[in-house]
Amino acid sequence: GQYTGARLLSKLRSDDLFLIDVDPARIQMTIDQEDPALTGNAFLHVGSVAGGDWDLGGMPVVEHGHVAQILWAYVVEKQSLSSIPQYQSNLHRIEQGDLIDSCTTAAEYEARWRQIAALYTTMKKEGYKTQVELGSDNPLDEIRVQIGRRGEFLFEEGLHRLVIAQVLELPAVPVLVTRRHADWAALRDAVLRIVLQRGFIHQPFNHPDLDSLPLHYGNELADKALYGHERWHYIEQNLPLESGSVLDIGAYFGYFDHRLEQLGFDCFAVEPDRENLAVLYLYRTMQKRQFTVWPNSIFDIDRHDFDVVLALNIFHHLVRTQDEYELLVTFLQRLSCRGLFFEPDDNAGIEAFRHFDEPEFVAFVMATAGLQKV
Repeated sequence: GQYTGARLLSKLRSDDLFLIDVDPARIQMTIDQEDPALTGNAFLHVGSVAGGDWDLGGMPVVEHGHVAQILWAYVVEKQSLSSIPQYQSNLHRIEQGDLIDSCTTAAEYEARWRQIAALYTTMKKEGYKTQVELGSDNPLDEIRVQIGRRGEFLFEEGLHRLVIAQVLELPAVPVLVTRRHADWAALRDAVLRIVLQRGFIHQPFNHPDLDSLPLHYGNELADKALYGHERWHYIEQNLPLESGSVLDIGAYFGYFDHRLEQLGFDCFAVEPDRENLAVLYLYRTMQKRQFTVWPNSIFDIDRHDFDVVLALNIFHHLVRTQDEYELLVTFLQRLSCRGLFFEPDDNAGIEAFRHFDEPEFVAFVMATAGLQKV
């Protein structure tokens, strides 16, 4: 009741119960409708974490209550309610004594669908608005979802708004995450620890529950949470071949390895940082990727022949001392590749054995690695 609402509002201001923006098309499955966590007060499990198989028993959102089929026929195809088979099926169940959409009579059910059609029209004209924007006295009454073991969004509450958003193909809607699977929570906690320590993350995950963390807990560099997509688009458009081996130097969380593996490349991710590695391993396992992780320095690897090499904003860290510089020279001299994607940094302000501006750094890498074209 009101006490629970007040308690959750307090948590909402101090904990991680903020709304996150999610593409409604990503919410494909529901939670298990028989899940005991749904009994009693609807908000008691908000912010909870649980292991087990509770995330596996749902159904497709499009099948839930026939809402998607009725909505499409009624508001898009302009069919009368009486001509829609799914509507008539639900009406028959109401006449048999079932409670459908909180309706107990045919008149209530028809009125309910007229309300839904009006909401569709409003959202089409004005877009999606949060409860706060609507001036509601219940700011938690948003679309609610849970997150399964692999990061999948599972619908819990707010079906009509979700389906309308899907039909309208809205790019994003705000959702409240009420529960997370323990496997996903472990990954999220590992990312959050890094954000709290460093203030940002260098690469996105393409997952709102992770990518939103720096925006709420980060520092003035939190905008780096969005850093990565533009680099990927450039790389994808300029790959020298359609498959082959990739060396990702300083792989961080493996953003590029996930995407390149999806294209059919055999990836080798080099990442020596222990905290980065923890996230890298968790996310690789969760997404069932096959790329190889080398948890050490590039100076310690034995293989030097790859089709593609990624050296993105990393080599300036390897020229700080004379020993590191000489090891980098040796590595580049041994390296054999079809193409190298190099993101330089002028390492200005960094105490280093060798200082390069960006053109000098490019020329150094080309000459040392024996590359002919830039």
